[in-house]
Amino acid sequence: MTSDRKRRKKNSLRGQRTMGGGSSKNRRGAGCRGGRGNAGSNKHRFHSLRRLAAIKYKLKAEKKGKAITLFDLDRALEALAAKGKVKKEGNAFVVDKKCGYEKILSQGETTKKIILKINASKGAISKIIKAGGKFEYAKKNYEKDVDAELKAAEGEEDIEFEEAETDEEAELPKK
Repeated sequence: MTSDRKRRKKNSLRGQRTMGGGSSKNRRGAGCRGGRGNAGSNKHRFHSLRRLAAIKYKLKAEKKGKAITLFDLDRALEALAAKGKVKKEGNAFVVDKKCGYEKILSQGETTKKIILKINASKGAISKIIKAGGKFEYAKKNYEKDVDAELKAAEGEEDIEFEEAETDEEAELPKK
């Protein structure tokens, strides 16, 4: 009479010295499992999902716009105006996105009046304003911040002084 229940493999291997693992030397250390952790992940232990996920979720590099220094822009204004990338209004040059640059950096000086409609560093803005130009960047609240900082740099900022306590106020006990 046999039972319908199937024996588990480990129970059928009981009584044998090696329990189906071959020689007793085979199960020593981590060599029997091909190393510890992710050892051999590029050699003998392939995980297709892990390798695909690394490629699949790779981040793309951000594209950054071109920047130009104030000195280089000052030298190139005439050529850019001749190509039609910069408009000329009277004796001032209007620099906007059409010129091919995203930002103006502060290195160098300018001798020409520039109406700037693209982003620029604070140093470049102050130099352009000192040369008689304007800064009209459309970014929200950016013009207000720059104007306040330029006034502070020139020493036009209103300074508020705190009133010193009088002797009478100092002697009153606090409740």
